[in-house]
Amino acid sequence: MPKKNPGTFNSKLMKQHRWLFAASPSLRVAASVRTGLLLLLSVILTFCAEKAEQREESGPVRIAVVVPTAGSLKEEGHMLQLGALLAVHEAGGRVADQSVEMVVYDSPCEVEGALSTARRLAADPSVRVVVGYLCAEPLRAVLPIYQEAHLALINPTVSAEYIRTNGGHHLFPLLYGDGEQAAFLAAYIKIGLGLTRVAVISDASTYGNILETSFSAAAKPLGLELVAKVSIKPNQTEAARAVRLLQEAGPEAIFLATTPKAGGLFLLERHHQHLTGVVLGPDQLGELELYEMVGEAAEGLLVCQPILLNTGNSGEGGFVHRFALLHKRQPDWIAAGGYDAMRLALEVLKRSGPEREAFLDGLRAISGPDTAFASLSGPVYFKKDGTSQRPLYVGTIRQGRLRAAKPPTVPFPVAASRK
Repeated sequence: MPKKNPGTFNSKLMKQHRWLFAASPSLRVAASVRTGLLLLLSVILTFCAEKAEQREESGPVRIAVVVPTAGSLKEEGHMLQLGALLAVHEAGGRVADQSVEMVVYDSPCEVEGALSTARRLAADPSVRVVVGYLCAEPLRAVLPIYQEAHLALINPTVSAEYIRTNGGHHLFPLLYGDGEQAAFLAAYIKIGLGLTRVAVISDASTYGNILETSFSAAAKPLGLELVAKVSIKPNQTEAARAVRLLQEAGPEAIFLATTPKAGGLFLLERHHQHLTGVVLGPDQLGELELYEMVGEAAEGLLVCQPILLNTGNSGEGGFVHRFALLHKRQPDWIAAGGYDAMRLALEVLKRSGPEREAFLDGLRAISGPDTAFASLSGPVYFKKDGTSQRPLYVGTIRQGRLRAAKPPTVPFPVAASRK
């Protein structure tokens, strides 16, 4: 069978097209209408596709709240979650023209589960920022994942020093570091209480060593006289020995660079042996569990705090009232931290938009007094070394309750603790 000449075929096709457009006016009009309809349909389809894409891009901005939902820290995780929820509720679930969805993820205080959750969040493009974590080791483990995904992590509760140095400027802590609270208490002894003769009790734990080192470093430039440094093991015999040594040294103030167990045993022996002097300690010694362990031996203990609730301050008092109204319970400092963390996320989203890197840049821009975030406890801003500049406070235990000390705070630049 002979092959068809391609040129002949194309020639016939062109003739047919010429006939279509030249045969008669009526046929030309019909063809024009069909062509116009096809063009209109193309425009409509393109418009619909663009609108669908815009709807997808403008879907809810998801903020992940990562907390333990089971185990020994379940209640603390729940309080952080409730604080964050109040902030979203007050914002009406919207930032500018976009809706906001708070999504809670479980993160037990073990590394493997934390890594699995972090990978899931990093791979979800609808998640624009992460708030949470209560434990230091899981927090340290997940940071590289969030860094690679350009996800900011706002943490309101972990004070471990070693986490901040590896944050890669993706971690934004709302809480002070352990060393910072120790240095602040040294300043409080001198400026707030007007005392000079101090002693330090340490339990030789990693936590205790950081506290002791930072306190001692801050004491000298403040003009404090360290009259005794005693290292103890967390048992009654060692606590009794420490009290006897301090009776000889006669300090006006005693700083407990210890975990709650060692600190509680010292307080019991101090009470039993009638040792005088003001006793101060880190925030861990302000927990209810310590008072339940030592009872009236904790009376008058001064502890560092990130915020003092129920002090009559209008900002803090308003938060307490609104929290109780919505959740039918009283907040604690962790709930306040969750509230501040979510408020910060919403505020930055409003200015920067939801894109992850733009959000990171928005948080990094909060880098000095002029750009500070107004938290419940006062202005907070972030530094490149992974620390935050923020106010610190002192509470005192009275009849089993933590109340504001007198004075509740003293001027203290966090930078001074890191020189």
